[in-house]
Amino acid sequence: MKINTAYGLALIVGTVAAIVTMAFHPTGFDPHASVEAVAHEMSILVGVHTLALLSVPLLVFGFIGVTMRAGWHRPEALLAFIIYALSAVAIMFAGIADGLINAALIPQMTGASDLKLQALKAALSYNFQFNQACAKVFVVGTSLAIILWSITLSRFGVLERRIGIIGWFISLAALFGLLSGHVHMSAHGFGLIVLLQAVWAIALGVSMLRADRDVAVVTPDAVRV
Repeated sequence: MKINTAYGLALIVGTVAAIVTMAFHPTGFDPHASVEAVAHEMSILVGVHTLALLSVPLLVFGFIGVTMRAGWHRPEALLAFIIYALSAVAIMFAGIADGLINAALIPQMTGASDLKLQALKAALSYNFQFNQACAKVFVVGTSLAIILWSITLSRFGVLERRIGIIGWFISLAALFGLLSGHVHMSAHGFGLIVLLQAVWAIALGVSMLRADRDVAVVTPDAVRV
């Protein structure tokens, strides 16, 4: 497998996994639900967040390829990767809090005493705020990284320049929506930003695949006079 193809496939597969995560992410829980219903919801919660956590290393790997292609010596490309890698850590913390810790705490609310219920609600409230903070860090960080990568894409072909323009638009829209308070880090608001960034990442992954294909057609026979 050619090197750009490996990185491009990692971007595409990791992005699709993130989309699936948001598509099946539970949006709320009924506090009066039966034990069986809560257990079913928790299994979905753990499942989608496990998929999300697995997608993060794939995406980081894919963006290593993007940065290599742009050139590690280019400050904007290197800074973009550093920002994205740190943002990836934040979203992993968010996934652990929302998907694993919540899944351990919520079932304990069934039949709990008033004192224990108050303690669980306080823990869930803190966990929610931690999740929200990590999600905001991720949105701001990835938006800045996409802008920086989009600057480097202007040096490549027509497709890459168009992807760069899309990256600017998506990132500025996400930053404006978050900082202005119009977009909240709910499953729908965060999911919309993930979807928009997914369009950019998949397009970038396709451009990586095409880069290897374009190199492959330049054979000795093709350049022979």
